[in-house]
Amino acid sequence: MAAAVSAKKTVDAEGHAREAEKCLKTSWTKWKPDFDGAAHAYEKAGLCYRHAKSLEKSKAMYMKAAECHTQCKALFHAAKAYEQAALLLKDMKEYDEAVHLITRAASMFREHGTGDTAAISLEKAAKMMETINAKSAVDLYLSAAEIAENEDRIRQSVDSVSKAARLSVRTRDFDKALQLLEKARNMYDVVENLGYVYKMVVVTVLVHLHRGDFVAASKVCNAAMRYDGYAMDESSSLLEQLLEAYDQQDQESASKILFLPYFTYLDNDYVKLARTLRVPGGEVGGGGGRQELTTEGATAMGGQDEAVEDDEEDEYAGGLC
Repeated sequence: MAAAVSAKKTVDAEGHAREAEKCLKTSWTKWKPDFDGAAHAYEKAGLCYRHAKSLEKSKAMYMKAAECHTQCKALFHAAKAYEQAALLLKDMKEYDEAVHLITRAASMFREHGTGDTAAISLEKAAKMMETINAKSAVDLYLSAAEIAENEDRIRQSVDSVSKAARLSVRTRDFDKALQLLEKARNMYDVVENLGYVYKMVVVTVLVHLHRGDFVAASKVCNAAMRYDGYAMDESSSLLEQLLEAYDQQDQESASKILFLPYFTYLDNDYVKLARTLRVPGGEVGGGGGRQELTTEGATAMGGQDEAVEDDEEDEYAGGLC
């Protein structure tokens, strides 16, 4: 049955492709190619080939559709066709070429005047690349953030910046992470999202401590006192205790703090950052208490990891936009 359906879709696709080629032909009575008609016929062919599981041919049809739309100056439709081709490349695991086409589509969206669509397209491309090439994903998120910021969509922009910061932490590019965490912190302050301001402060301190820079971590905590409500927030108290444990080279106390719910319910990359923090010269005493702590921490982390897995569902199911 499936083979019969595939065969029929292939025949339909070939028919649409011939129709597109006919639209592009000229004659004594038809001086100009019908690019618009050809574009729509190629799109129909691409859809049929996709249903027939002929991904390479489907991609080729959408690429031709994009070229025809471009000839008509229909940049928005050309960009959408390139996105469809990118989706097929993703299914074919040709991720670099998929990102290239999405970036090209985003440029067309911007030229068309739909910068918000361009930013969303780049964000979803970044999401696709997170587990494939995190550094590429960071660049895509930052491109999306720049476009959103230029469109005065600060909340959308800061969301992309914070995701880029998280990925920079994942790849241990701490210089980049600190730069982006500061940018995100300032932007969250502008939109008055104090909860995320405090979160960025916490992560920044963790990054500095991972680098062994206690002085820089302390300065971040002191500077954070200028934020409304920070001094009374749980994060302020926990960081004060953490810095004290770090300064006293008390690994056991630091670990107890870092396994508290506040830290275990951060984003998963930040949870890992907290769990792997080691106090220079610190030693855990007793052994038994540490084992009990680790078990409790693992239980808390179980729920966190499941939540993260749920968040990583394929966002491309309905297309890029």
